[in-house]
This record gives sequence, structure tokens and C-alpha cells, in this order.
Amino acid sequence: MLKDIIRGFTIKNYYLAEIDQVGNEVYRSSINRWSWDIYIAANENSEYQGKAVAPGKGIEVPWTPLGGQDYLEEMMGMCQQQMTN
Repeated sequence: MLKDIIRGFTIKNYYLAEIDQVGNEVYRSSINRWSWDIYIAANENSEYQGKAVAPGKGIEVPWTPLGGQDYLEEMMGMCQQQMTN
């Protein structure tokens, strides 16, 4: 676990997630796998924020407040959105 502090938030978890980007109907067989570095941080008030970076792709999900039950799943959804833009 990382002990870095970011604006009063402490990084609680770091994940390396691999997410498949599936092509449209015509190219369904072509799968492009993206690696994401995902960080989950919290403050003393149990407020959570997440950030994700796709190394080599130049794409980042900036620090974003998280409100769901599964913070990793919430962040992976944001990553998938970035992959379709």
C-alpha cells in the first residue's frame, strides 16, 4: 500500500487493471487490451477519490470523487468510457 498523501487524501489502493476494448460489430474479433494504473485515495472523513492513467496512451482520468459501493469497479467504468472516446 502506498503512503503518499495527495491534498489531504491518502492513497489506499493501487491496481493494475487490464481492460479489453472490443471493436464494433464488423471487427468484433479484434481485441485491443489497455493497461490502466488506478489509484484510490481517501481522507479522514472517509471521502474517496480515484485517478487512472493509461501508460503509453496519453489518457488520464483525473482525480474524481467516488460514491459507489465498489470503487475499483467505478473507476474501471470511467476507464472504459475513455477508451470509447
